[in-house]
Amino acid sequence: MLKISAIPLVLGLLLFSASCRKKDALAGIDKNALFAAPSQNELDAVQAAWAQRDLIPQEVSIEETHVINDKLNYHLISFRLNGLKQYAGALVPVTSSPLPVHLFVYGFALNDPVSIQNIGTSNSGTLPFVYVIPALSGQSLAVKINGTEYKSPQSEGTRNNAFDGATDDAIACLNAVAATFSEADGSKAIIRGGSRGGTVALLAAIRDTRIKLAAGVAFPSDLIELTASHQNDDTYKFQFLDALINKTATLEETRLKMIASSPLYFCKNLPKTQIHFGAKDVITPARQGEKLLNAMKALGLEDHLELFIYPNYSHEMGNNPEMEARIKTFFSQL
Repeated sequence: MLKISAIPLVLGLLLFSASCRKKDALAGIDKNALFAAPSQNELDAVQAAWAQRDLIPQEVSIEETHVINDKLNYHLISFRLNGLKQYAGALVPVTSSPLPVHLFVYGFALNDPVSIQNIGTSNSGTLPFVYVIPALSGQSLAVKINGTEYKSPQSEGTRNNAFDGATDDAIACLNAVAATFSEADGSKAIIRGGSRGGTVALLAAIRDTRIKLAAGVAFPSDLIELTASHQNDDTYKFQFLDALINKTATLEETRLKMIASSPLYFCKNLPKTQIHFGAKDVITPARQGEKLLNAMKALGLEDHLELFIYPNYSHEMGNNPEMEARIKTFFSQL
């Protein structure tokens, strides 16, 4: 049985403190236009851009292989996407029958570009899936399995395309794993993530029909709303606003990036999905989950989405056995 220890999910979506007065980063910019609800033309433009992207990885290679036990191996793979070298860790059972792929997408910390996992297995344990942790653009891996740590180089590329671009990375990673390991059934995947990773998990599930189940924990669903609320915060500026402020992106380009990063606006394409929020979370408030559920209800798709809000939790939910049991049961459907 796979056991993932409590891992930090405070992933850089930091609140702007009202007590800390900062210069208005968007002075002179039409904020009403910048943060307006998306138009149908903008939604269509985002989906057209998605359809045109080539996410077939090139130069896929196994960089390292480590025997965990006689039923389980850990591989570090690399591949190139749009010419940039990326890495991923894959925990692969020894099996002659292909298994579903379980993607875990880590979050974002402005000053800590490392995706961390701490995994425990029994000495003879195996898994019912191929477990994959992508090192998204600009991030590296630090995967600890039964006390032994395996690190990767840093994936190439900038980290500031942290949602839409990271979703490209995750889908390309699924393609690379499916092409590399006969043990992986790339037509059946599940995906989970926390904070930024939760957003990417839902975006990937919206865009890729191979992903049959998705789980998101304490994540943004509407990055127009959150960026408007935290427009002077360094993380939101890095991810969405700096290029606009520096005049290297237009207002419309900035809007399309926020829209493409928001599963709320494309939720009609979600598979069965389970989402989890802490009632005390001020970084990604439970309202982000409630908005998503309300949108699904309006579409008549509420049976596709389960929302759980935990009264005693904030953004950090790594030590939440009730949530872990729910996600385990949910994923056992595949």
